[in-house]
Amino acid sequence: MPLLPFSHIIRHPAKDVVVLSFGEHLQAVDTKNGAILASTIALEEREANGLEAQPLTNTPDEAQNNKARVQVMAFSPDGAFLATAADDKIMKVWDTESWKVLGTRTLVRRSNALHFNNSGSHVVTADKFGDVYNMIRDIPDVVAPVKAADATEDAEGDEDEGEQPILGHVSMATDLVLTSDNKYVITADRDEHIRVSQYPKGHNIETYCLGHTSFVTTIRILPGVSQKYLISGAGDATIRVWEFMKGREVQTFNIREALGMPPAEADAEDDVTVFSFAICPTKSHIAAVIEKESRLLILQWNEAEAKLELFKILELEGKPLSAEYDRSGNLWTSVLPSEDKPNTNLVSVYNNDYALQEDLAKYVNTFGSRTVETLPDLIFTEELRKHTTDWRELKKAREEKEAARLAGDPDAPLSKKRRKNKNSRKIPEASNASSTADSSAVSAEPSAAASPDVAME
Repeated sequence: MPLLPFSHIIRHPAKDVVVLSFGEHLQAVDTKNGAILASTIALEEREANGLEAQPLTNTPDEAQNNKARVQVMAFSPDGAFLATAADDKIMKVWDTESWKVLGTRTLVRRSNALHFNNSGSHVVTADKFGDVYNMIRDIPDVVAPVKAADATEDAEGDEDEGEQPILGHVSMATDLVLTSDNKYVITADRDEHIRVSQYPKGHNIETYCLGHTSFVTTIRILPGVSQKYLISGAGDATIRVWEFMKGREVQTFNIREALGMPPAEADAEDDVTVFSFAICPTKSHIAAVIEKESRLLILQWNEAEAKLELFKILELEGKPLSAEYDRSGNLWTSVLPSEDKPNTNLVSVYNNDYALQEDLAKYVNTFGSRTVETLPDLIFTEELRKHTTDWRELKKAREEKEAARLAGDPDAPLSKKRRKNKNSRKIPEASNASSTADSSAVSAEPSAAASPDVAME
Protein backbone atom coordinates (compact mmCIF):
# COMPACT_ATOMS: atom_id res chain seq x y z
CA MET A 1 0.00 0.00 0.00
CA PRO A 2 1.23 3.53 -0.73
CA LEU A 3 2.36 5.98 1.92
CA LEU A 4 0.28 9.10 2.43
CA PRO A 5 2.30 12.12 1.20
CA PHE A 6 3.01 15.10 3.41
CA SER A 7 0.78 17.94 2.27
CA HIS A 8 2.34 20.75 4.38
CA ILE A 9 5.73 21.59 5.89
CA ILE A 10 6.23 24.52 8.27
CA ARG A 11 9.37 25.84 10.02
CA HIS A 12 9.58 26.46 13.77
CA PRO A 13 10.64 30.12 14.16
CA ALA A 14 12.95 29.55 17.12
CA LYS A 15 14.11 25.91 17.00
CA ASP A 16 15.69 23.55 14.51
CA VAL A 17 12.39 21.80 13.89
CA VAL A 18 9.95 21.43 11.02
CA VAL A 19 6.41 20.10 11.35
CA LEU A 20 4.92 18.01 8.55
CA SER A 21 1.23 17.17 8.13
CA PHE A 22 -0.23 14.10 6.45
CA GLY A 23 -3.97 13.57 6.48
CA GLU A 24 -5.18 14.41 9.98
CA HIS A 25 -1.77 13.79 11.58
CA LEU A 26 1.42 15.74 12.37
CA GLN A 27 5.06 14.85 12.86
CA ALA A 28 7.80 17.11 14.23
CA VAL A 29 11.29 16.49 12.84
CA ASP A 30 14.69 17.65 14.10
CA THR A 31 16.34 19.47 11.17
CA LYS A 32 19.85 18.85 12.51
CA ASN A 33 19.76 15.04 12.48
CA GLY A 34 16.40 14.17 10.89
CA ALA A 35 15.03 12.36 13.95
CA ILE A 36 11.25 12.32 14.41
CA LEU A 37 10.70 14.14 17.71
CA ALA A 38 6.94 13.81 17.97
CA SER A 39 4.06 12.20 16.12
CA THR A 40 0.29 12.12 16.51
CA ILE A 41 0.30 8.53 15.28
CA ALA A 42 2.40 5.55 16.28
CA LEU A 43 5.25 4.93 13.83
CA GLU A 44 4.51 1.97 11.61
CA GLU A 45 6.95 -0.91 11.47
CA ARG A 46 8.50 -1.06 8.02
CA GLU A 47 11.64 -2.26 6.33
CA ALA A 48 14.18 -0.05 8.09
CA ASN A 49 17.13 -0.57 5.69
CA GLY A 50 19.52 -0.76 8.62
CA LEU A 51 18.09 2.24 10.47
CA GLU A 52 16.98 2.01 14.07
CA ALA A 53 13.81 3.88 15.02
CA GLN A 54 14.59 6.85 17.22
CA PRO A 55 12.56 7.01 20.46
CA LEU A 56 10.00 9.80 20.44
CA THR A 57 10.88 12.31 23.12
CA ASN A 58 7.32 13.60 23.19
CA THR A 59 4.30 11.96 21.66
CA PRO A 60 1.34 14.31 21.08
CA ASP A 61 -2.19 13.35 21.88
CA GLU A 62 -3.94 11.27 19.27
CA ALA A 63 -5.91 13.50 16.94
CA GLN A 64 -9.02 13.10 19.12
CA ASN A 65 -10.57 10.55 16.76
CA ASN A 66 -10.50 13.28 14.14
CA LYS A 67 -10.17 12.02 10.57
CA ALA A 68 -10.26 15.41 8.85
CA ARG A 69 -7.27 16.49 6.78
CA VAL A 70 -5.13 19.33 8.13
CA GLN A 71 -5.56 22.26 5.74
CA VAL A 72 -3.37 24.99 7.23
CA MET A 73 -0.80 25.49 10.00
CA ALA A 74 0.84 28.51 11.65
CA PHE A 75 3.38 29.02 14.44
CA SER A 76 3.18 31.87 16.91
CA PRO A 77 6.09 34.32 16.46
CA ASP A 78 8.02 32.85 19.43
CA GLY A 79 7.21 29.27 18.39
CA ALA A 80 5.50 28.44 21.69
CA PHE A 81 2.23 27.56 19.95
CA LEU A 82 1.17 25.87 16.75
CA ALA A 83 -2.31 26.40 15.32
CA THR A 84 -3.79 23.90 12.87
CA ALA A 85 -7.13 23.89 11.08
CA ALA A 86 -8.66 20.90 9.33
CA ASP A 87 -11.36 20.51 6.72
CA ASP A 88 -13.89 19.62 9.43
CA LYS A 89 -13.67 23.28 10.58
CA ILE A 90 -11.86 22.37 13.82
CA MET A 91 -8.92 24.54 14.84
CA LYS A 92 -6.44 23.23 17.42
CA VAL A 93 -3.76 25.07 19.35
CA TRP A 94 -0.74 22.96 20.34
CA ASP A 95 1.94 23.50 23.00
CA THR A 96 5.21 22.96 21.11
CA GLU A 97 7.14 21.91 24.22
CA SER A 98 4.91 19.03 25.26
CA TRP A 99 3.25 18.67 21.83
CA LYS A 100 -0.12 18.44 23.52
CA VAL A 101 -3.34 20.01 22.31
CA LEU A 102 -4.18 22.97 24.56
CA GLY A 103 -7.66 23.49 23.16
CA THR A 104 -9.92 23.27 20.15
CA ARG A 105 -12.35 25.64 18.53
CA THR A 106 -15.09 25.10 15.98
CA LEU A 107 -14.72 27.63 13.19
CA VAL A 108 -17.62 29.13 11.29
CA ARG A 109 -16.36 27.67 8.02
CA ARG A 110 -13.33 25.84 6.71
CA SER A 111 -10.16 27.88 7.09
CA ASN A 112 -7.88 28.57 4.14
CA ALA A 113 -5.26 30.55 6.09
CA LEU A 114 -4.08 31.11 9.67
CA HIS A 115 -1.75 33.74 11.13
CA PHE A 116 -0.83 34.68 14.71
CA ASN A 117 -0.53 38.34 15.66
CA ASN A 118 2.94 39.40 16.80
CA SER A 119 2.21 38.84 20.52
CA GLY A 120 0.74 35.38 19.91
CA SER A 121 -2.43 36.33 21.79
CA HIS A 122 -4.73 36.11 18.76
CA VAL A 123 -5.10 33.91 15.71
CA VAL A 124 -6.44 35.44 12.50
CA THR A 125 -8.20 33.08 10.10
CA ALA A 126 -9.60 33.52 6.58
CA ASP A 127 -12.32 31.15 5.42
CA LYS A 128 -13.83 29.80 2.23
CA PHE A 129 -16.73 32.29 2.32
CA GLY A 130 -14.33 35.25 2.34
CA ASP A 131 -14.69 36.19 6.00
CA VAL A 132 -11.71 36.98 8.23
CA TYR A 133 -11.92 36.47 12.01
CA ASN A 134 -9.73 37.61 14.87
CA MET A 135 -9.74 34.99 17.64
CA ILE A 136 -8.33 34.99 21.15
CA ARG A 137 -5.94 32.07 21.35
CA ASP A 138 -6.88 30.85 24.85
CA ILE A 139 -10.68 31.02 24.68
CA PRO A 140 -12.23 27.51 24.93
CA ASP A 141 -14.70 26.28 22.33
CA VAL A 142 -17.86 27.25 24.23
CA VAL A 143 -18.96 30.51 22.60
CA ALA A 144 -20.90 30.77 19.37
CA PRO A 145 -19.07 32.99 16.87
CA VAL A 146 -20.46 36.36 15.90
CA LYS A 147 -21.87 36.66 12.39
CA ALA A 148 -20.19 39.19 10.14
CA ALA A 149 -23.49 40.97 9.53
CA ASP A 150 -23.79 41.75 13.23
CA ALA A 151 -20.33 43.31 13.54
CA THR A 152 -19.94 46.95 14.47
CA GLU A 153 -16.99 49.29 14.47
CA ASP A 154 -16.47 48.61 18.17
CA ALA A 155 -16.74 44.85 17.83
CA GLU A 156 -12.99 44.33 17.57
CA GLY A 157 -12.50 45.71 21.06
CA ASP A 158 -15.10 43.43 22.63
CA GLU A 159 -13.14 40.28 23.39
CA ASP A 160 -15.84 38.53 25.42
CA GLU A 161 -16.93 36.43 22.45
CA GLY A 162 -13.33 35.49 21.70
CA GLU A 163 -13.99 35.43 17.97
CA GLN A 164 -14.67 38.63 16.04
CA PRO A 165 -15.21 39.18 12.31
CA ILE A 166 -12.94 41.94 11.07
CA LEU A 167 -13.47 41.98 7.30
CA GLY A 168 -15.05 40.10 4.43
CA HIS A 169 -14.50 39.42 0.74
CA VAL A 170 -17.31 38.72 -1.73
CA SER A 171 -15.56 35.50 -2.81
CA MET A 172 -13.45 32.82 -1.17
CA ALA A 173 -10.48 34.15 0.83
CA THR A 174 -7.36 32.23 -0.16
CA ASP A 175 -4.55 33.60 2.02
CA LEU A 176 -3.64 36.26 4.56
CA VAL A 177 -0.60 37.81 6.22
CA LEU A 178 -0.10 40.37 8.99
CA THR A 179 2.56 43.04 8.79
CA SER A 180 5.36 42.78 11.35
CA ASP A 181 4.11 45.87 13.20
CA ASN A 182 0.63 44.37 13.44
CA LYS A 183 -0.96 47.44 11.89
CA TYR A 184 -2.25 45.84 8.70
CA VAL A 185 -3.78 42.59 7.52
CA ILE A 186 -3.34 41.69 3.85
CA THR A 187 -5.83 39.26 2.32
CA ALA A 188 -6.24 37.61 -1.08
CA ASP A 189 -9.27 36.06 -2.75
CA ARG A 190 -10.56 33.95 -5.61
CA ASP A 191 -11.54 37.04 -7.63
CA GLU A 192 -7.95 38.20 -8.25
CA HIS A 193 -8.02 40.78 -5.43
CA ILE A 194 -5.37 41.58 -2.81
CA ARG A 195 -6.62 43.93 -0.09
CA VAL A 196 -4.65 45.87 2.50
CA SER A 197 -6.76 46.66 5.59
CA GLN A 198 -6.09 48.01 9.06
CA TYR A 199 -5.73 45.44 11.83
CA PRO A 200 -7.83 44.72 13.77
CA LYS A 201 -10.27 47.30 12.38
CA GLY A 202 -10.47 45.61 9.02
CA HIS A 203 -13.37 47.73 7.77
CA ASN A 204 -10.77 50.49 7.25
CA ILE A 205 -9.34 49.59 3.84
CA GLU A 206 -6.01 51.17 2.96
CA THR A 207 -5.66 50.04 -0.66
CA TYR A 208 -5.92 47.20 -3.16
CA CYS A 209 -3.20 45.48 -5.17
CA LEU A 210 -4.87 44.71 -8.50
CA GLY A 211 -3.29 43.12 -11.55
CA HIS A 212 -3.64 39.34 -11.41
CA THR A 213 -6.01 37.92 -14.03
CA SER A 214 -6.89 34.73 -12.16
CA PHE A 215 -7.39 33.59 -8.57
CA VAL A 216 -4.64 34.52 -6.09
CA THR A 217 -3.32 31.49 -4.22
CA THR A 218 -0.61 32.78 -1.91
CA ILE A 219 0.90 36.02 -0.56
CA ARG A 220 3.98 36.68 1.58
CA ILE A 221 5.79 39.79 2.79
CA LEU A 222 9.28 39.79 1.33
CA PRO A 223 12.30 39.84 3.65
CA GLY A 224 14.41 42.96 3.96
CA VAL A 225 14.91 46.15 5.88
CA SER A 226 11.94 48.01 4.46
CA GLN A 227 9.31 45.26 4.86
CA LYS A 228 7.27 47.15 2.26
CA TYR A 229 7.17 44.60 -0.53
CA LEU A 230 4.69 41.77 -1.02
CA ILE A 231 5.01 38.74 -3.30
CA SER A 232 1.92 37.05 -4.71
CA GLY A 233 1.27 33.91 -6.74
CA ALA A 234 -1.82 33.10 -8.75
CA GLY A 235 -3.42 30.91 -11.38
CA ASP A 236 -2.36 33.21 -14.23
CA ALA A 237 1.23 31.91 -14.62
CA THR A 238 2.71 34.97 -12.92
CA ILE A 239 4.45 35.92 -9.70
CA ARG A 240 4.04 39.59 -8.85
CA VAL A 241 5.83 41.98 -6.51
CA TRP A 242 3.95 44.87 -4.93
CA GLU A 243 4.73 47.94 -2.89
CA PHE A 244 1.64 47.00 -0.97
CA MET A 245 0.89 50.17 1.01
CA LYS A 246 0.74 52.09 -2.27
CA GLY A 247 -1.07 49.31 -4.14
CA ARG A 248 1.65 49.57 -6.77
CA GLU A 249 2.86 46.62 -8.82
CA VAL A 250 6.63 46.78 -9.28
CA GLN A 251 7.29 43.52 -11.15
CA THR A 252 5.55 40.74 -13.03
CA PHE A 253 7.58 37.52 -13.23
CA ASN A 254 6.43 35.22 -16.05
CA ILE A 255 6.57 31.58 -14.95
CA ARG A 256 6.07 30.15 -18.43
CA GLU A 257 9.10 32.03 -19.74
CA ALA A 258 11.21 30.93 -16.76
CA LEU A 259 10.31 27.27 -17.30
CA GLY A 260 10.68 27.44 -21.08
CA MET A 261 7.00 26.77 -21.68
CA PRO A 262 5.03 28.13 -24.65
CA PRO A 263 2.37 30.80 -24.05
CA ALA A 264 -1.03 29.57 -22.94
CA GLU A 265 -3.70 29.11 -25.58
CA ALA A 266 -6.13 32.00 -25.84
CA ASP A 267 -9.19 29.92 -24.88
CA ALA A 268 -7.47 27.78 -22.21
CA GLU A 269 -9.40 27.50 -18.94
CA ASP A 270 -6.31 26.49 -16.93
CA ASP A 271 -2.88 28.06 -16.67
CA VAL A 272 0.25 27.50 -14.63
CA THR A 273 -0.58 27.99 -10.96
CA VAL A 274 1.65 28.94 -8.04
CA PHE A 275 0.87 26.67 -5.10
CA SER A 276 2.95 28.28 -2.34
CA PHE A 277 6.17 30.12 -1.46
CA ALA A 278 9.00 29.25 0.93
CA ILE A 279 11.26 32.11 2.07
CA CYS A 280 14.81 31.33 3.16
CA PRO A 281 15.87 32.86 6.52
CA THR A 282 19.61 32.85 5.70
CA LYS A 283 19.67 34.35 2.22
CA SER A 284 17.31 36.19 -0.11
CA HIS A 285 16.01 33.07 -1.82
CA ILE A 286 12.37 32.19 -2.42
CA ALA A 287 11.21 28.74 -3.55
CA ALA A 288 8.02 28.79 -5.61
CA VAL A 289 5.98 25.58 -5.68
CA ILE A 290 4.20 25.24 -9.02
CA GLU A 291 1.08 23.07 -9.18
CA LYS A 292 1.59 19.71 -10.92
CA GLU A 293 5.06 20.74 -12.10
CA SER A 294 7.96 18.54 -10.95
CA ARG A 295 10.28 21.56 -10.77
CA LEU A 296 10.75 24.26 -8.16
CA LEU A 297 11.60 27.82 -9.09
CA ILE A 298 14.35 29.21 -6.86
CA LEU A 299 14.17 33.00 -7.05
CA GLN A 300 16.64 35.62 -5.84
CA TRP A 301 15.14 38.75 -4.25
CA ASN A 302 17.03 42.02 -4.71
CA GLU A 303 15.46 44.56 -2.37
CA ALA A 304 17.60 47.48 -3.58
CA GLU A 305 16.24 47.05 -7.11
CA ALA A 306 12.86 45.67 -6.00
CA LYS A 307 13.32 42.78 -8.39
CA LEU A 308 13.01 38.99 -8.48
CA GLU A 309 15.45 37.05 -10.63
CA LEU A 310 15.59 33.37 -11.50
CA PHE A 311 18.41 31.73 -9.51
CA LYS A 312 17.85 28.06 -10.22
CA ILE A 313 15.31 25.50 -11.43
CA LEU A 314 15.35 22.55 -9.03
CA GLU A 315 14.29 19.21 -10.51
CA LEU A 316 12.23 16.97 -8.21
CA GLU A 317 11.26 13.30 -8.37
CA GLY A 318 7.54 14.01 -8.16
CA LYS A 319 4.96 16.76 -8.17
CA PRO A 320 5.63 19.04 -5.17
CA LEU A 321 3.02 19.53 -2.47
CA SER A 322 5.00 21.75 -0.12
CA ALA A 323 8.42 23.30 0.42
CA GLU A 324 10.01 25.01 3.41
CA TYR A 325 13.46 26.25 4.39
CA ASP A 326 14.69 25.31 7.85
CA ARG A 327 16.58 27.76 10.09
CA SER A 328 19.93 26.67 8.57
CA GLY A 329 18.79 27.36 5.03
CA ASN A 330 18.20 23.73 4.00
CA LEU A 331 15.20 23.30 1.73
CA TRP A 332 12.69 20.58 2.70
CA THR A 333 10.32 19.41 -0.03
CA SER A 334 7.44 16.95 -0.08
CA VAL A 335 6.19 15.39 -3.29
CA LEU A 336 3.36 13.31 -4.70
CA PRO A 337 5.09 10.30 -6.30
CA SER A 338 4.27 9.64 -9.94
CA GLU A 339 2.57 6.40 -10.96
CA ASP A 340 5.69 5.18 -12.76
CA LYS A 341 7.86 5.87 -9.66
CA PRO A 342 5.74 4.73 -6.70
CA ASN A 343 8.81 4.22 -4.46
CA THR A 344 9.95 7.84 -4.69
CA ASN A 345 10.91 9.35 -1.34
CA LEU A 346 8.10 11.51 0.02
CA VAL A 347 10.51 14.05 1.50
CA SER A 348 13.81 15.38 0.13
CA VAL A 349 16.18 17.89 1.71
CA TYR A 350 18.59 20.14 -0.19
CA ASN A 351 21.48 22.03 1.38
CA ASN A 352 22.43 25.68 0.86
CA ASP A 353 23.91 24.81 -2.54
CA TYR A 354 20.75 22.83 -3.43
CA ALA A 355 22.56 19.49 -3.35
CA LEU A 356 20.51 16.57 -2.06
CA GLN A 357 21.05 15.73 1.64
CA GLU A 358 19.70 12.19 1.95
CA ASP A 359 20.68 11.74 5.61
CA LEU A 360 18.30 14.44 6.91
CA ALA A 361 15.20 12.85 5.39
CA LYS A 362 16.05 9.19 6.02
CA TYR A 363 14.03 8.81 9.22
CA VAL A 364 10.87 10.52 8.01
CA ASN A 365 11.01 8.57 4.74
CA THR A 366 11.54 5.29 6.61
CA PHE A 367 9.28 5.65 9.66
CA GLY A 368 7.11 8.69 8.97
CA SER A 369 3.61 9.01 7.51
CA ARG A 370 1.29 5.98 7.28
CA THR A 371 0.07 3.55 4.66
CA VAL A 372 -3.29 4.01 2.94
CA GLU A 373 -5.26 1.89 0.50
CA THR A 374 -5.66 4.71 -2.03
CA LEU A 375 -4.20 8.17 -2.20
CA PRO A 376 -6.65 11.06 -1.81
CA ASP A 377 -6.71 14.06 -4.11
CA LEU A 378 -4.17 16.45 -2.58
CA ILE A 379 -4.40 19.19 -5.23
CA PHE A 380 -7.20 21.55 -4.22
CA THR A 381 -7.06 24.40 -6.71
CA GLU A 382 -9.92 23.07 -8.87
CA GLU A 383 -12.46 24.78 -6.62
CA LEU A 384 -10.74 28.10 -7.34
CA ARG A 385 -10.90 27.81 -11.11
CA LYS A 386 -13.86 29.28 -12.92
CA HIS A 387 -14.52 26.37 -15.27
CA THR A 388 -17.53 26.21 -17.56
CA THR A 389 -17.98 22.79 -15.96
CA ASP A 390 -18.39 22.90 -12.19
CA TRP A 391 -15.28 21.74 -10.34
CA ARG A 392 -17.29 19.17 -8.37
CA GLU A 393 -18.23 17.39 -11.59
CA LEU A 394 -14.61 17.42 -12.73
CA LYS A 395 -13.51 15.97 -9.40
CA LYS A 396 -16.22 13.29 -9.53
CA ALA A 397 -15.20 12.34 -13.05
CA ARG A 398 -11.58 11.94 -11.97
CA GLU A 399 -12.62 9.78 -9.00
CA GLU A 400 -14.70 7.54 -11.29
CA LYS A 401 -11.80 7.15 -13.69
CA GLU A 402 -9.42 6.35 -10.83
CA ALA A 403 -11.85 3.72 -9.48
CA ALA A 404 -12.01 2.12 -12.91
CA ARG A 405 -8.22 2.13 -13.14
CA LEU A 406 -7.88 0.46 -9.73
CA ALA A 407 -10.41 -2.13 -10.88
CA GLY A 408 -8.07 -3.06 -13.73
CA ASP A 409 -9.56 -1.07 -16.60
CA PRO A 410 -7.43 2.08 -17.13
CA ASP A 411 -9.34 3.01 -20.31
CA ALA A 412 -12.83 2.57 -18.84
CA PRO A 413 -15.18 5.37 -19.91
CA LEU A 414 -16.80 7.60 -17.33
CA SER A 415 -20.21 6.42 -16.18
CA LYS A 416 -21.81 9.83 -16.69
CA LYS A 417 -21.22 12.55 -19.23
CA ARG A 418 -19.72 15.81 -18.02
CA ARG A 419 -21.94 18.80 -18.44
CA LYS A 420 -20.30 21.30 -20.77
CA ASN A 421 -22.00 24.26 -19.15
CA LYS A 422 -22.38 24.65 -15.41
CA ASN A 423 -25.83 26.22 -15.82
CA SER A 424 -27.13 23.52 -18.16
CA ARG A 425 -29.66 21.03 -16.85
CA LYS A 426 -30.00 19.08 -20.11
CA ILE A 427 -30.10 15.33 -19.50
CA PRO A 428 -28.43 13.05 -22.08
CA GLU A 429 -30.88 10.77 -23.87
CA ALA A 430 -30.81 7.25 -22.49
CA SER A 431 -30.76 4.17 -24.71
CA ASN A 432 -32.11 1.77 -22.07
CA ALA A 433 -33.78 1.67 -18.69
CA SER A 434 -30.47 1.56 -16.84
CA SER A 435 -29.11 4.68 -18.47
CA THR A 436 -32.48 6.38 -17.94
CA ALA A 437 -32.14 5.74 -14.24
CA ASP A 438 -28.62 7.18 -14.31
CA SER A 439 -29.87 10.29 -16.10
CA SER A 440 -32.64 10.77 -13.56
CA ALA A 441 -30.08 10.60 -10.81
CA VAL A 442 -28.11 13.38 -12.47
CA SER A 443 -31.15 15.63 -12.79
CA ALA A 444 -32.03 15.08 -9.16
CA GLU A 445 -28.70 16.40 -7.89
CA PRO A 446 -28.78 19.80 -6.13
CA SER A 447 -27.62 22.69 -8.29
CA ALA A 448 -24.23 23.15 -6.61
CA ALA A 449 -22.82 24.64 -9.78
CA ALA A 450 -25.12 27.64 -9.48
CA SER A 451 -22.74 29.19 -6.94
CA PRO A 452 -19.09 28.71 -7.97
CA ASP A 453 -17.81 30.31 -4.77
CA VAL A 454 -19.31 27.62 -2.55
CA ALA A 455 -16.81 24.86 -1.84
CA MET A 456 -17.18 21.45 -0.24
CA GLU A 457 -16.86 21.49 3.49
